Formats: sequence, C-alpha cells, structure tokens
Amino acid sequence: MRCQKLLKTFMCLCMLASFTGCFNKKEKQSEEESKSYTIEDLLLPSADGFLTKEDDKVLVDYSNTSQGYIMAKAKTENHKRIKVMLIKDDEKYTYDLNKENEYKVYPLNMGDGEYTIKVYENMHDDEYALLFSFETDVELENELLPSLYPNQVVDYDENTLCIQKSFDIVKNDKTNKERVKDIYNWVIKNIKYDWDKLNEIKKEYTLPNLDDIFKNKKAICFDYAAIVTAMLRAQHIPTKLLTGTIDDGYHAWIEVYDEDDGWVKIDDGCSSGEWKTMDPTYDALNEKYEGEYKIVYSYGIRELNIRKNVNLVVV
Repeated sequence: MRCQKLLKTFMCLCMLASFTGCFNKKEKQSEEESKSYTIEDLLLPSADGFLTKEDDKVLVDYSNTSQGYIMAKAKTENHKRIKVMLIKDDEKYTYDLNKENEYKVYPLNMGDGEYTIKVYENMHDDEYALLFSFETDVELENELLPSLYPNQVVDYDENTLCIQKSFDIVKNDKTNKERVKDIYNWVIKNIKYDWDKLNEIKKEYTLPNLDDIFKNKKAICFDYAAIVTAMLRAQHIPTKLLTGTIDDGYHAWIEVYDEDDGWVKIDDGCSSGEWKTMDPTYDALNEKYEGEYKIVYSYGIRELNIRKNVNLVVV
C-alpha cells in the first residue's frame, strides 16, 4: 500500500513536470473563490398554485417545473397507498405519496421535454388503479436545478440538523472544492455504519431520515449518500444521489458537479485533477471498492412489478 502511494505521488509529479502550463492554469481556476451562502439562501420548493391537477384524493402542483420539480399531496386520509409516476420518453420514476395534507417534492431529473404524470391508488394486494393522468412540457431554467433542491428522497428544510451543521462546517471555506472536501470528510469521520439497520431493511424498505442519521450518527449506504447530498445541495453545490449495483449487491453513492470538469467523482488524493467515485459508505468503513458501479437510477429506485401491465419503481 505504501509503495502504491509512493508510485501515485511519483506519477502525479511526472504529470506536473510534463504539463506545467496547462495544469497551472487549471489549478488557478480551481483556487478562485466561489460564492458562499447562508441558511437564508437555502433553495426550497414551493407549491404556488398556478398550475394544478387534482381529484378528490390527490393534488399535484406543477407551477415550478422550470425549477426542476413538481409537488403533490394527499387531500384526505380516505385512501389506500398512493403512487406518483413521472414518465419521459422511455424512462419512468414512481414515488410513494405517504402523508396526508403535506406536500412532497418529486424531481424532474430526466431533463427538458414532455412529461406524463400519473397518480395511482392501491386497490388490493399489488393492484393499482389510475386516478388521473396529465402531460406537461418542461423547460428547465438550468439543467442542474433538479440536483439543487430537496425532494422526497433527500428531504430537508432550514430546520434539518445536518443542513444547519453544513453551514458551520464550511464557514471558513473559500471554494466549492474545499466545501465538498470538508463536508464529505465530516460525514465519513462522524457517522458509523449501521449494521443493525442493514438487517432491518431486508424486512422493510425505508427512505433516509436525515435527522435520525444525524442524531444517531449511524447510516447505511442510502443514508450516507442522502446526508452528503443534502449538505452539499444546501451550499448550492449540485449533487446527484445514485443507486445501482456493485459486486456486493444494491448500493448508493453520489456525484458532485464541478464547474470546470462537469459531473465528476472527486478524489482527495492526487492534486493533478484525477477524479474517481465518491462513495461515503466505503470511505467511512476505511475500505476501497475497486469494482464497477452500475447505475440503475438517480435518487434511489427499486423496481416493483404489479398487475394490470403497470411496472412501478419505488423510491
């Protein structure tokens, strides 16, 4: 391992010697200060009521599709399990609507174009009936916006504990790279892997609860990815939560957007501009995963086949 680190350092030095001009230019760009934010600048969704679709059980507010999200709420307790499906071209995401009279946020993370939004209610067993469906054209003001707001999977507001902590962590930072590094390192050093929860989720699948993660200082892969994503988005740093498979099975990790390099996977090692996967779970365990990451969906999706030719995916 020591030899590998020495070899990596040597290779970095060689690259610096060979490409001094280009590297110095890039390094100078990366050292430029980027804007810092306060909790008052937190990007939070709103249901403005300009564009809505509803029936007697569910209301969908799509007033802010240009910002990269829709919102929905159940209007009554007189219903069974509700699902909201977003479809664009050949992609679809399906989410639970699991609380009454409280808006939940669903990202429009499939880019610009025509979306079909369908709302289903569970009838019995795994059969679902369509309550209503409609289409809307989406033109994002910025393609990064779906990765800057909270949503049902990465659910937070100004009172969420890890969000408040993120501003304390980065208070002396001048660049986004410093903010990413400091938040990421705080999470992997302070939150331990939750082996008990790993066994529990085999019986019942649950979404991350950021306050529980922060208070208990325990997490599984989905939790690690969610809390880092939330804390970085609070700093206006676009971050994707990705789920898929690795050699050991289902897994979750993140990607962070860098203005110079696009969607990148940041490595704290060699300073020559080398990028690799940000996997807070393995880093918290002080392990390295050397296999392939196979992305299934952004934000965390698990497939569920149900009758009536409806193939739903559940976050």
